[in-house]
Amino acid sequence: MSNKKINILVVEDDDELRNSLQRQLSEKDYDVITASNGNEAIPLTHARRYDLVILDLKMPYLDGFQVLQFLNSTFPDTRVIVLTGYGDLKNVERCKSLGANEVMSKPYNVEYLFDTINRLVKREVP
Repeated sequence: MSNKKINILVVEDDDELRNSLQRQLSEKDYDVITASNGNEAIPLTHARRYDLVILDLKMPYLDGFQVLQFLNSTFPDTRVIVLTGYGDLKNVERCKSLGANEVMSKPYNVEYLFDTINRLVKREVP
């Protein structure tokens, strides 16, 4: 793979968690854009192509399920990790049926998150 940065969109309504994710991902040399809800996220997907979206489920306005449905129908090649505090079996199955590649529970394990990102975008680790 080339040295092109991986573009990641983080959609999370919790300011502290969103900022923490942005910092952690940026430190790993990912190109990170953030949105605090689905209404902010959808216009961002039209402005540029994302390799991966990290998506919360429970958000005001458009929730994660609605954003996931939009992404799956409009940008089916974009990988999606759902990061949620509501990771029960019903929600996991619904996320998977709407095209999520992975569903992780909050609080998340940082190393597992990075391993999953690398696996989904097939990033070569030096």
